[in-house]
Amino acid sequence: MDKISLATKLKELVDTPRKIIKLEQYATDISTATDFLLFVDSCGGINGKRIADFGCGNGILGIGASILGAKSVDMYDIDERMIEACKENIKKLGLSQVTAYKKDFFDAEENYDTVISNPPFGFQSTFDIEAFIEKLKDSSESFFFLYKDNQKIRQIADKNALSVQQLGDIVLAKTAKFHKKEKLKLPICIIYR
Repeated sequence: MDKISLATKLKELVDTPRKIIKLEQYATDISTATDFLLFVDSCGGINGKRIADFGCGNGILGIGASILGAKSVDMYDIDERMIEACKENIKKLGLSQVTAYKKDFFDAEENYDTVISNPPFGFQSTFDIEAFIEKLKDSSESFFFLYKDNQKIRQIADKNALSVQQLGDIVLAKTAKFHKKEKLKLPICIIYR
């Protein structure tokens, strides 16, 4: 599937209007999601694979993986509103091989061919990226996640023998009153194994 076709399908998805700041619930913009998914697919991480989306939000990454030919997709989020948005999107697109679970991904017990994620970047939370990487290693043969591109994440990736691919900028929309800009562009990369 080409980039335009995938982006067009992803634009159909609904999102929740209110976000929980302490969970760092920012939406993955269409362009970033599309570029990320096409990269994962080009690495052989999607077609015919059993996939998990950790911290799925409205399901944009997991649903996109399904559109690109995943055998099955399990999506995890701790926020019931996000799971409801996922279920609405799954139904809207008629996807039978996608399931959404209200569950912390650290509690997921299944093993997958590939795990994909756009986890919290640690702006408003104490998200432990190194514990997250350990969970990914325990949960899958290969994994791909988006993260803010900086020296620290590159050092963590190097320490864990992970690859890094610069992706460009993610566009984060204003979601809280204290945000000064309507949109923030932040350099991101894909960390993967």
